[in-house]
Amino acid sequence: MSNTWILVADAARARLFELTRKGADPAEIACYSYPEGRSPGREQDHGRLPRVQESNSPSRHAIEPRTSLRDKHAHRFADTLSAVVQQGRQDGCYDKLILMGPPRFLGVLHDSLDEQTAARVVGEVRNDLLTLTPAQLRTHLPA
Repeated sequence: MSNTWILVADAARARLFELTRKGADPAEIACYSYPEGRSPGREQDHGRLPRVQESNSPSRHAIEPRTSLRDKHAHRFADTLSAVVQQGRQDGCYDKLILMGPPRFLGVLHDSLDEQTAARVVGEVRNDLLTLTPAQLRTHLPA
């Protein structure tokens, strides 16, 4: 069996495991934390949306943000994790990649993977499994 990396992540934390043989428990090889990923989704010091005034009328309109702060942080963390697994692929550390995490973050993570790394993804588990032990995690691996 070839080496398989298992990335278990959400928007604030990630654990990277390596599975070297079938039936064995995965071994944790790295742990990542991104505290900004726990943000409530808006600036703490500025609760109101910015306002803009039209030049030809006295009315004022709120400017809607294109993406929330929480989404921006999720994209940044996904980019960081993407760089880690891309470097592992380039170094020949694994042949297969399994992604585990909440569906929303997995979508962000999958979008940030480059084409060659995405081709190595052999399975996805759409559940938040960060707190599981390696033995418990093994039971959730795709066949």
